[in-house]
Amino acid sequence: MTQLQLSAEQVNVLMAAADPIILCHPDGSVVGFASKRLTDITPKEPVFTPEEIAEAERRIDSPGPWYTTQEVLAHLRSLSQ
Repeated sequence: MTQLQLSAEQVNVLMAAADPIILCHPDGSVVGFASKRLTDITPKEPVFTPEEIAEAERRIDSPGPWYTTQEVLAHLRSLSQ
């Protein structure tokens, strides 16, 4: 499992939060959630905008190409050789 080291300031924010924290990419897109309690990482309200949902649906309907997880992993392994 990959580990991400938080700064002291980030840990303070996490520990002071009453609800899960939404983790965002610098462009504002959601990358995940964090909570001081592992059982409390489901958000209480939607975190994706209607535009993000529409884009995801557009991509799902695209003709591909589509790759399996095994195909992607095999390709990534080939890059490190």
